Amino acid sequence: MASSDVVAIDNTTRIDLASAIGVFAGPCCILLGQWLEGGNVSALLQRSAALIVIGATIGACMVSFSMRNLSAALRDFRKVISEDAPNPFDLIERIVTYATILRRDGPVRLQTYAQAETYGMLATGIHLISNNVAPDVMSTVMERAFHERIEHNNAGAEVFEAAGGYLPTFGILGAVLGLIHTMEQLSDPSKVGAGIATAFVATVYGVGLANLVAFPVARKIRTRARTEKQLDKIVVTGIKAMREGMSAMALRQLLSEGLTPPTQPANIAPSLEQQRRAA
Repeated sequence: MASSDVVAIDNTTRIDLASAIGVFAGPCCILLGQWLEGGNVSALLQRSAALIVIGATIGACMVSFSMRNLSAALRDFRKVISEDAPNPFDLIERIVTYATILRRDGPVRLQTYAQAETYGMLATGIHLISNNVAPDVMSTVMERAFHERIEHNNAGAEVFEAAGGYLPTFGILGAVLGLIHTMEQLSDPSKVGAGIATAFVATVYGVGLANLVAFPVARKIRTRARTEKQLDKIVVTGIKAMREGMSAMALRQLLSEGLTPPTQPANIAPSLEQQRRAA
């Protein structure tokens, strides 16, 4: 009987189409606008300006934040165009299935499922239950993990928000340095116009990167953090209820409170039930 339970875990990392398109659409529109106005697109590609703006911003962020926060920001940046967070209703069904296994077969049976579970917070909770951790200790561990996740997500967003503030400033600094270099060549008037144009490329880099990359990424991280916070609350509540022996029906109702039903809610629970019957 124990082997008849199938926990449907979706390991597929889906691409967030809007973010993926936006990453390329913004810069492409700027370059296209430059070309349509008769400008030279290559004029916007200046290595020295990029080095000043990007390099100085990275340095400022390294001074402002710890390596742990910077690493968190890099990890979050890689996940910006992905949608790897589970659907809350799918997550609830997994929790309900684990609760059914726990009530029927006991905590030891959950050890195998804890190793296969891909959602970190839920895997932690299942592991604690399978090891018969005391309820008060388990509650403390889960609450601590919950708050650590919130701090982690906020840290990544704060790094990109700070970068968004630094970038325009260093863009202006790059422009000033370019103008200084141009002023040194006043003896050759033919180079002044081109020198001034090149100098202001740094400003374009600073303002562009701040508003096309840094601030949008920070906002996306915070949006994802709110989603993960909601999921983590569901998990913490579900794990505590499982430990108290709540029935599957009551647990599903408890965890679903406050959630907007999906477009086809009737397809979620039966799909898991059908898998359990077919196994």
